[in-house]
Amino acid sequence: MRLLIWLLFGVGSAVLPLLLTGIIMFDHDKFKQVSDTWSGGELILISMTLLMASLGDLIVYESKYPPVKALITVISFFLIIVAAVWYMDVFSGLITVGRSLKEDFLRVWSPWFFAFSLTTATVCIMLPKKDGTTQ
Repeated sequence: MRLLIWLLFGVGSAVLPLLLTGIIMFDHDKFKQVSDTWSGGELILISMTLLMASLGDLIVYESKYPPVKALITVISFFLIIVAAVWYMDVFSGLITVGRSLKEDFLRVWSPWFFAFSLTTATVCIMLPKKDGTTQ
């Protein structure tokens, strides 16, 4: 049940702006493909936000599996840093040129990064607490 609530409200609210962006782009005849909605690095920011929120949830509780908690914590921190640096690189292109220089790269790789980050964040949320329940 906790996973379903997290997916609906946590992940759903995080990706809702992408859906609304797609609707607005479609309304203004600017929508060519679905990846237009994340070609500016939006999925990177969403990934980082979901990871940070789920990592905070993981850190506050003692886990039944400390080695797994430690591993997931390290992976999450690494992904958060990668996301921050990656978006900083994208944003620097937006500032200097006025558009993202890596749109094609983002269209292909940011969904994969999002999927891996979402999987990691889900493990953070669902890792059992010391008393045997999920967080």
